[in-house]
Amino acid sequence: MRKALLFVIALFTMALTFEVSAQQRVITGKVISDEDGLGLPGASVLVKGTTIGTTTDLDGNYSISVPEGSNVLIFSFVGLKTQEESIGNRSVINLILAVDASQLSEIVVTAIGIEKDKKALGYAVSTVGEELIQNRPEADVSRVLQGKVAGVNITATNGLSGSGTNIIIRGYSSATGSNQPLFVVDGVPFNTNTNATNGFTTGGATTSSRFLDIDPNNIENVSVLKGLSATVLYGDQGRNGVILITTKSGASKRRAAEVTVNQSLFSNSAASLPSFGQIYGNGFQQQPGLFFSNFGPRLDIGLQTAHPIASSGVASIRNAFPEFFVPNADGTPSTTPIRYDYKAYEDVSSFFFKTGLVSNTSVQLSGSNDKTGYSASFGYTNDEGFIPGNNLEKFNFGLGVNSSITEKFSVNSSFTFAITDLVTPPVNAAFGSGPSGGIPSAFANTLYLPRSIDSANFPFENPNDRSNVGHRANNDQVNPRWLTRNYVNTSKVNRFFNSTSLNYDFNDKFSATYRIGLDTYSESRENRYNKGGGGGVSTLINTGYYKTVYVSNTIWNQDLVLTYRTQLSDKIGFSALLGGNSRYDVYQQDGLASTGQLAFDLFRHSNFLQASARDPLNNLPLNFTEEQRRMGIYANVTLDYDDYLFFNLSARNDWTSTVEPENQRILYPGASVSFLPSQAFDWNSSTVNDLKLRFGYGTSAGFPNPYSTRNILNQNARAFQNLGGSLFQTQSVSTVLGNPNLKPELHEEFEFGIESTMFNNKLRFDLSLYQKNTRNLITNSPIDPATGFTSTAVNIGRIRNRGIEFQATATPISRPSGFSWESIVNFTLYRTVTMELTDGLDEIVVAGFTDLGNFAIPGKPFNIIKGTGFARDEQTGQPIVLPSGDYQTAAELVELGDPNPAWTGSWINTFRYKGFFFNFMMEYRHKGVIFSNTVTATLARGVTKDPVVDRELTFILPGVKQDGTPNDIQVTASNYFFNQYHTGADESNVFDGSAVRLRELSFGYDIPSSIISKTPFKRASVALSGTNLWFKALNFPPNMNFDPDVLGTGVGNGLGFDFVTGPSSRRFGGTVTLTF
Repeated sequence: MRKALLFVIALFTMALTFEVSAQQRVITGKVISDEDGLGLPGASVLVKGTTIGTTTDLDGNYSISVPEGSNVLIFSFVGLKTQEESIGNRSVINLILAVDASQLSEIVVTAIGIEKDKKALGYAVSTVGEELIQNRPEADVSRVLQGKVAGVNITATNGLSGSGTNIIIRGYSSATGSNQPLFVVDGVPFNTNTNATNGFTTGGATTSSRFLDIDPNNIENVSVLKGLSATVLYGDQGRNGVILITTKSGASKRRAAEVTVNQSLFSNSAASLPSFGQIYGNGFQQQPGLFFSNFGPRLDIGLQTAHPIASSGVASIRNAFPEFFVPNADGTPSTTPIRYDYKAYEDVSSFFFKTGLVSNTSVQLSGSNDKTGYSASFGYTNDEGFIPGNNLEKFNFGLGVNSSITEKFSVNSSFTFAITDLVTPPVNAAFGSGPSGGIPSAFANTLYLPRSIDSANFPFENPNDRSNVGHRANNDQVNPRWLTRNYVNTSKVNRFFNSTSLNYDFNDKFSATYRIGLDTYSESRENRYNKGGGGGVSTLINTGYYKTVYVSNTIWNQDLVLTYRTQLSDKIGFSALLGGNSRYDVYQQDGLASTGQLAFDLFRHSNFLQASARDPLNNLPLNFTEEQRRMGIYANVTLDYDDYLFFNLSARNDWTSTVEPENQRILYPGASVSFLPSQAFDWNSSTVNDLKLRFGYGTSAGFPNPYSTRNILNQNARAFQNLGGSLFQTQSVSTVLGNPNLKPELHEEFEFGIESTMFNNKLRFDLSLYQKNTRNLITNSPIDPATGFTSTAVNIGRIRNRGIEFQATATPISRPSGFSWESIVNFTLYRTVTMELTDGLDEIVVAGFTDLGNFAIPGKPFNIIKGTGFARDEQTGQPIVLPSGDYQTAAELVELGDPNPAWTGSWINTFRYKGFFFNFMMEYRHKGVIFSNTVTATLARGVTKDPVVDRELTFILPGVKQDGTPNDIQVTASNYFFNQYHTGADESNVFDGSAVRLRELSFGYDIPSSIISKTPFKRASVALSGTNLWFKALNFPPNMNFDPDVLGTGVGNGLGFDFVTGPSSRRFGGTVTLTF
């Protein structure tokens, strides 16, 4: 019924586009900037009293059809004074726009989609325009925003096409709940969950986030609401900040009839592979051997060894390749292996990692008449990864209609349909000797392939049974070439999204809006793992594994908003908003996991011996349904005095279904003040043109996951059959004890800010200082198994987060010749501290493992890393060295460091000259430790170019022996690297994460209208651009080329870990844009 209703709305709004235009006349002209005398591209020209408008071209020229009876044009441009011009009998109107002295006056989108004047806001709002989003190499809209907004940290899980992305605004505020922001598209909440059925240790380290379904080229603009005073009207949904996306389909502004086509082609390569050595080969202690490690003899001494295949300890492999044995006189193979040249062969960076091709096609159509505007969009992306078996394909379709049916009644509606198809090998955490738990991973052992093995041409498949063939003696490594062909994860998503608003203006003071939104998608996921992986995977995986999961996720969201605006006196203005919201979420998952494959490469559950509704990899149920309901009422009141003092009160009252009735109702108050002394005291200064002081206070909550307050039944893998032959599914009580007294986490935040424009509007800046407090932290607490349960959810403590955000935009150069330079600086600093936990609880694990992970410890930075460390001498504090020459490991876990950066910054520069433009963005991260298994495992295996050491010498570790005397025990290079970085304490694996990078670079040319005027095109441009083109981790070992912009624990609350989950991506290519 609901879908039928939405379909009727779609037909209704589509029909509104077919209206007959009244008699019109055409006005042309040019809009010029008073600053430099040049034409203004992108200036808005609107027919007053109508919704008809257009924008100027690259030279400032425009043409607009004016209906009969209209006689005034409105000209506007950001940063310049808006002017009205009477038409009279003229057909050509040229206009000069002067600088607006009040640069703080700007209309921005705020909560519930309400547009407000920025000077009236008592909180921080950052906006990103389409020029910084479109035609970028990334298909993931979140990665396009990296570095562009102060206070927003965005980290990719790795560089694979379609991999997940973590977004954190203003630090962390929950230990077990989500810290991801709310995405709102065209006024309606948009689900961005990963829906991962496997964690980072069971093959889900890089699971995609569902904002991958958004087409970046269909985005009009993005607004980021960071603080709670800005997001109060969203209730608990806005506790982590809100990212408001307005699509071109959902934008209400009118456009001239035109079609814009973009075509981009980009290369995609692995950016952070180490520099591989070519001096030493496979072996240990200078002796050859079939290991991972490259601590064998030199590769240039002409050595020959027995062929690795003929030396395999697995008989089925030896028997499958008789060509690797010396033939007998009769031609039959003997038992003597042929000789194999021990030399430098092709390394993994050239035969396994490749350069993928990313193609993006975008078509945008828009137009309008005097009452109706419309837009349509199509996007196609084919994103080929840099390893075999990784590819992302996306189709996006969009349609938007906005119509003024009468003078009082209007309708806005947007429709989006997305198809996303992802194929990728599994990625799992690894520690330098195979993947975690024997669950396959594309990168687990790939980087350690020895140079003395011809892995590019080495057999990877047994011709008899198609099983894996690796170079190690016991076949206990999955050959990466076999893995990418035989271990495949797929995800296919069909998504429909609609936002429809009905707006009625009762009079010039009172209006009402009803908005209904539907976000629904179905996802089909498969894990197809052929049997025969060998000793490099678990026994269960080695027999063959097949999992199918079908997901259906739907959000119905409705808002009814009443607004009232009036002037109480000549100087006092008043506005009020009253609204109600209803949101219903339902997530349904059905899955089946099978093991014991019969026929190779046939993936049907009937081709497997065992099938279960619980995943045998993690023993979690695959079939379940979750429902959540939220009902809320909200209000907002704003008083303004003489357009320089604004006082704002907000509140929302919610009823949420995931806790018991006595805790379901909660009130979120908020308040803010904005004061503009520059207008209050009417100063006229060329140094400080405008000044705004603001203060905000806001609250929110974080509700627990569904079904945390009551005991639940789990479906078992076992069933039984009664005497009558009926089959019954068995159930068992969950080991998690429900806590009926569980309460939501509570958040409150104070924010102070300064905004200003200076030096004749050449410099604009926005400074924010905030403190956010969280109490009633929710976590799972262990309980005595004798009770029949192992854990329960409890409220246990408090977190405090303080931070500073700074954004400045300067225009140092703007010349009449057409040369201009704009520079933007973003700065982010935050400190999140665990203030307290419940009595008797010293620490909790936030992410990772109990012996190596992120912890919450009272008085310490939130997410601090703990792991094994060196035992240290009590007198000197130096590490203790064992008689073997290796460091002694401490008996207790130690604090290894704070993974949160001390601060981060970005610097964006845009240069323009007569149609040419050049843009680059630099980023810097200061401190924040990173635990890297990629770095330490490759060092331990000796596969990289040597650092400044001679591995043929012996080494003495700094420290003291157990008796306190200085260490003088010598160890070989093999033991030095292998025992410290691989088998030693975690303390050896931690590095300072300070890094500098060139995040984006682009160069292009907007072809002037004088050149294209004789062509069918209105506008045309060409550009070259790239992302992540250069970076330098300042404190990592030489030749590692490590990129700190990875997240080994996947999307979630973990931070500062790299578990060999893959390199980052580098993309470079070109774009052609044509407008008809």
